[in-house]
Amino acid sequence: MSDRFGLDIGRSFIKVAKVDIAGGKKILSAASIVPTPAGGVQSESTVDLDKISESIKTAVGNAKIESDKCAVSLVESQVVTRLIQLPNLTDKELSAAINWEAEQYVPLPIKDVTLQYKLINRPQNATDKMDVLLIAAPKRIVQKYLNIAKGAGLHADVIETESTALARALTRASDPATIIVSMGALSTELIIAQAGNVLFTRSIASGGFNLTRAIMAEFNLPQQQAEDYKHTYGILEDKLSGKVAAILKPILDIIISEILKAVEYSRSHVANSQVVRVVICGGGAFLPGLSEFLVERTSLEVSLGDPWFDFEKKGLVTKLAGQGSLYAVSCGLAMRV
Repeated sequence: MSDRFGLDIGRSFIKVAKVDIAGGKKILSAASIVPTPAGGVQSESTVDLDKISESIKTAVGNAKIESDKCAVSLVESQVVTRLIQLPNLTDKELSAAINWEAEQYVPLPIKDVTLQYKLINRPQNATDKMDVLLIAAPKRIVQKYLNIAKGAGLHADVIETESTALARALTRASDPATIIVSMGALSTELIIAQAGNVLFTRSIASGGFNLTRAIMAEFNLPQQQAEDYKHTYGILEDKLSGKVAAILKPILDIIISEILKAVEYSRSHVANSQVVRVVICGGGAFLPGLSEFLVERTSLEVSLGDPWFDFEKKGLVTKLAGQGSLYAVSCGLAMRV
């Protein structure tokens, strides 16, 4: 069992989680959440990044995590994740060809990125093409995360994308192809996952704050009161005469449109991956009426993502019941073997 814990540096909150796995059982042994300082990881200011390191120290201290080894997630919009098709190559041939192939999909010089790949499917027929997941992260971004962790007195021995962590936390090998909708403050990430593998990602520049801002503008409210309206009325038609729902639904329709495009992508690009369900997670997933709205618009099965659904129910899992969605990324990181 690894003593590594998961560190999710979100735009609104920093989440840490430690998962103990023994005898086939998973137990949440530590978890904590603190606000992300202004500027976040998008900032290039040393002062701002030092504040993030201090907040991470606070989160780790609050969780009483003693390990200094962590797995950190990269913001999806800063990474290139593509499922590509290649001739049916041997492992040796794939290793030799991957850099050249990556040049066609990565908008940066290959020397400036950290490149990883994973074979998703190798067909039995030698003439058919193989599916390979390509992940490229700018080296300067990776180094920034390493520096932030180091500033918190931690060693980040694993860095992976949010989508990979979410696929691990919210899907199992026996699950059908699933669209994970991770709704953050400033963006929404769409991930198609199957058998624990990421097949598609898309970052949409629309998140929870877009909804709050629309309420602020329509009702001339300060931000906190608009947040209260959002969390109280959501998109329920029987609340406040449906006035808040009427404001928010057009914004959510943008996300719905991208979900439907992802479904079409899976049908035409990925073998045996008929999407039948949507799993929502992140802070925006708790918007009242959201699940019903997604079912109505997509005709897919919709559920709230809970990384703890098959955890042993004791200790922290019972104390933090209902908050699993917020810790999906950090738990996915902590579950990495």
